[in-house]
Parts: sequence; structure tokens; C-alpha cells
Amino acid sequence: MTTAAVDAKHRIDALLLERWERDPELPALISGDTVLTRGELRHRVLRTAAALRARGVRPGDRVAVYHERSVEFVVAVLGALFAGAAHAAFDVDDPLPRTLGMIEDCAPRAVLTSTALSVRFPGAVPVLTDDECRTHAPADVSASVAASPQDPAVVLYTSGSTGRPKASLISHRALVSRLSALQTTHRMDENDRIIHHTACSFDMYLVEVHWPLLAGATVVLAAPRRQRDADHLAELIRDHRITTFYCVVSLLDLFLLARDPAERYDGIRQVLTGGEPLSPDLVKRFHARSTASLTNLYGPSECTIYCTAWECPRDPDLDTVLIGSAVQDTDLWILDENGDPVSEGEPGELYIGGAGLALGYLNRPDLTAERFVTSPTLAPGGRLYRSGDLVRARPDGALEFLGRLDRQVKIRGIRIELAEIESTAARCAGVRQAAVVAHGEGADKRLAAYVVPADGVASAGLVASVRDALREWLPHYMVPTAIEAVNELPLTANGKLDRLLLEDRAARSSAAAPPARTTTAEAHTGLEQQVAEVWCDVLGVPEVGADDDFFDLGGDSFKVVRVIDRLKGLLAMEIPMAALLLEPTVAGFTKELRRITHQEHIR
Repeated sequence: MTTAAVDAKHRIDALLLERWERDPELPALISGDTVLTRGELRHRVLRTAAALRARGVRPGDRVAVYHERSVEFVVAVLGALFAGAAHAAFDVDDPLPRTLGMIEDCAPRAVLTSTALSVRFPGAVPVLTDDECRTHAPADVSASVAASPQDPAVVLYTSGSTGRPKASLISHRALVSRLSALQTTHRMDENDRIIHHTACSFDMYLVEVHWPLLAGATVVLAAPRRQRDADHLAELIRDHRITTFYCVVSLLDLFLLARDPAERYDGIRQVLTGGEPLSPDLVKRFHARSTASLTNLYGPSECTIYCTAWECPRDPDLDTVLIGSAVQDTDLWILDENGDPVSEGEPGELYIGGAGLALGYLNRPDLTAERFVTSPTLAPGGRLYRSGDLVRARPDGALEFLGRLDRQVKIRGIRIELAEIESTAARCAGVRQAAVVAHGEGADKRLAAYVVPADGVASAGLVASVRDALREWLPHYMVPTAIEAVNELPLTANGKLDRLLLEDRAARSSAAAPPARTTTAEAHTGLEQQVAEVWCDVLGVPEVGADDDFFDLGGDSFKVVRVIDRLKGLLAMEIPMAALLLEPTVAGFTKELRRITHQEHIR
């Protein structure tokens, strides 16, 4: 299936410059009490571009951006573009060794950061602080904005299956094509406002920053480390009259679960979601709480943000959520294992082509050749990206997502697609979300399912009903050995399902009996008592023993963030999230806190 091409002759920097020269007094960015107009943003961006030029940055170079979510982050990203370079943004909350490894792989001409954060980098890293950028006069960027649209604009790192992060090179043409597609279907103008809250490790931050600035809308920046704080985001939506909002599926679910059930979101005009499967139940609950449109987006980073979209209908009988049809300037093919088109309605691997395709992977020619393939028959003179996703087309052309091809496992010699079990479990009465993982090795490999009850459904009886339904709908070897009802599914820093955490949880649950419970009052004194009280409040349990496991009590990555934030304020110390992930008992976590305190003291 193919859609009509759009005009992708321009570069993102040229289009932004044109926009800023119109109505320079209108607001562009809002961060707390700070309001930056288009003219002020233009001045600061061109000043940063001048500082980069003075450091030797030239068209074709790469610039790393290492800032917390802030005005400075946006200025740095755009300053790199206007200097003619491609920017690679890194999350300041990620482990520093991993970030330094990616920066070494990126080989940037400069790293834009703040003075406070610059101390994290060794002397060999070419750091340029925002304080240094302020000393420069705005650059003349006429040559840069007239350069080729095929030049790289973004270097986007994602996790790799081998454990080594890989970076997609996104051109100006690809980025302009995707933003043009969004503007065609979900138009914004100077009357619109959108929140920038997505971590820069997820490509949707490009939508939250570049799209509104191109459209003349205003970007409202969420506070650092509060991108998953439903209360904070709801406050921004209300106080700044947000009209357009993007969030991953899990965050959308959190909004509807954590907030007052009577609260509505009618002020928002359009909501975009994606990043993981969207359930019919969540669509129905969203539509019951808002008059806004809800659009499900799909697409790997290698095709620049998204390649299909489906506006979710207001259908009380909705039983399947699709990923939709190709967006403009996109080619989609569903091929079998031999690379031939499948028969109508049959499942196959999705191949993606068109202007949104990445240029390839940075420094990974073998991986680029493996995933970006030429197909003279299907795409004469062009390339297709092998998504690794299993889909099938409905009669109207809309696609149904069936899962990842690389999530196949073998149980007793039989190949099983975990996504099929998940989709079946999600269809069970009373289930809002479902996830299935495999754990163990060889003959001991087992399946474990985690289900989130729908509103008003008791967990106690749900497990039995789900097991009965799966036994009815699936072969016996596909029915999970363990099924557990949980309040929420754990999420990664990007807001996606944390499958590694679930696999570890399943393995631990299988290997050990539940620990003996002791009451809070009996088990804890001093620092342990403070930790236990925070856990009880965040987890919503009356008591917690010294050896009780945080995740066995219903904890997940969202609750980890809440515990860490609460204890940071209570104890006035910096606490890495890894401390709780590595030591998930009150006793172990408290011991780790004492170790951190001791290290800080001897420094």
C-alpha cells in the first residue's frame, strides 16, 4: 500500500526560520514562569549556532545534547541544527557509563550541556556549556539552511538486541515529511499548546518540540523527572489550556487510573498515543472521559516517529484496536519469510519505505544492510526497512498489529508467539491489560502471564477465569503456568512495558516461596521505619516486612519513581533508581541507602 508524496524539499531549520520571522512576539516556549517568544528563541538558537561554529562545527558534523528538560535543551537541539549538524540527545538520568559509551560512538564535534552537568564528562569530551554560548552574537545561517534536505538532522539511539545501542540517522527530509503528515491530519496553529514531557531517548520528543514550533503553536515544558507524574501533567493541561497531547499507552492508562474518575479532559482537542499495544478497554474509558479525538500511532524509530495512524472510533462494541493505514509519503508491504507479498488477509512481516525512512545506522554498515534492504520489484530504486513486526491487513487496508517476530519462544519444542497469548488474554472478560513472558531454560522454560483487572473487577476471581478462558481458546502448551493479577504493568524509563523486570519477577516467583511477613511496627526502627512508611503509602498496603519484596507487593517502575522522589525530599539526599531495583526489600534498600550516605560523607 502506498500513499501520495508530500513536498519534502525543505530542511527543518529553513522552515523554522521562516516561521519565527512571522509574528516574532508570539510565545514559542513556556517553562514554569518563563515565556520565550519566537523572536527570543530565534536569537538564542542562532547564538548557540555561532558558538558551535566557533568550536569548528560544520555541516555534516554531529553534536551531542546533554540537558535536563528545559528551555536550554530546546535551544541546544535547535542550535545544533542551525549550525548544520545533526543532534543526538541523551537523557541525563541514564547511567553515565552507558551515555559516555554512546557519545564515544557518536563522535560529536561538541557536547552541549550546562555548567553544572559538565563536571560529569572527562577532559577528552569536547564540552560546550550554555554559559559559553551566551557570549556569542547570533550566527548567519543562510548557507546552512540552504544545504541539502538529505543531510542528517537527528541521531537517535535505541537499545540493540546485542546489548550495544544503535543509532538511526534521520535526515531533514524524513523529519519534515513526518511533521508535514502530522500537520495534515492533526492541524495546529498559534491557538494550540502541547506539552513536551517525553524523554529524549524516545523519538516522540521530536513531535513535541519540532511540530508545534513549525506550526506556530506553543510548547509547554514539563518539569524535569515529572514526565510520568499524572498530577503534574494534569495541572499543566488545566493551567496552560493544552489542546494537543501525546503520551504512550501506559501513561494514558495511568492518567485514567490515578486521577479522580469524575475528572474530564474536554479541553484537549486531540490526543496521540502509541509506543505499545492499545486495548479496546482503554479506548472506551478514554472516550468516556474526554471529547478529544484519540489516534493510535505506530512506527519504529527507523522510519522517523511513525508510519501508520488510526483514529479510534467511539464504538461501545470496539473489540480490536488497529495501527491503521500508511501516512502520506509512505510505502508499506506485508511479506512472507521468502520476501514475497502475502495473500489478502494473511499475516506477514511489515516492510516500510518512503521519505520517512532513516538513512541507516551510524557506524553499523552490517546492521544497516541487514535491516534496510533493496527490493527492485517492490520499491524500484529505493529501500525498505524490515520492521520485524507481524501484521495483517483488514479488507479496508488498515493494519492489525500481531506482535514481534523476534518474541517467538519454544516450549517443549513447539514454537510460540507470546504476542498471541497476550492478545488472547486481553480479550478475557475483566482484563484491561495483559503481558506474557517466558523464563527459565530448556525443559524448565515456562510462561507467566500478568493481567491488570478492569475497573470494578476483583483480582481474586480474575486469575481463575482467565486461566479457564485461555484453556478454552489456546492449545494446552500455550496456557501460562503462572497467571498473576497486578495493579499495573511495570514500565521502562520511556514508558514502555518493562519485560525484563517481568521476566525477573516470574523467575523469582517460581524459585522462591513468599517471605515470612512481619508488621511494620515489629520490623523497623530509624531509617528502616521511614523507608517502610513511604513504601506503605506508595504501595497502598497497611504494613510491610523487612524482607518483603517491593515488586511482589505491587510495585512497578512508576512506583519506584514515586518512592525515590519521596525519600529524596525526606532524607535530603540523591538516590539512584537502581538502588531500589537492585535491593527491592526494605532491609536491603535501607542498607544501600546507608552505603550511599557513607560514600557521600567520605567525599
